[in-house]
Amino acid sequence: MALLLFSGAAFAQRGLNCYPVFKGKIVPTKRMVITEARGESMATYKLDYYHSVQFQVDEKTALEVAELIQADAAEAQSAETEMTGELLTYALIQPAPFARVRRYLCYQARPVGAAWIITILYLEGSATLEDLRSMFEKQ
Repeated sequence: MALLLFSGAAFAQRGLNCYPVFKGKIVPTKRMVITEARGESMATYKLDYYHSVQFQVDEKTALEVAELIQADAAEAQSAETEMTGELLTYALIQPAPFARVRRYLCYQARPVGAAWIITILYLEGSATLEDLRSMFEKQ
């Protein structure tokens, strides 16, 4: 049963333009900090699944990742985005539900010298946008 739940969560991400990022196709997974959580530990947050990736890239790769996130925002049920120049620096995106489960993408890009640190969260559960806003503060 746990394997079915895991594969369902992984499948839900497949419908997103940013799926290649989570799979290490843009930045190798060995250069990412990856966090996944599911189950009872997430119930407090009204979430069933949490998957985050964080990595540091040059501006060219940051723009490539930002384009994928912007494509997801364009197709989403709702999306809030902020730009710094030509680069997307913040997004809170609610894609269409998958199997009646709410899904969210949270994205942040921060400059560090000539590089960018990018964090992307994929979340599933019953949490609303208001719940997420109370949990996460933009930095």
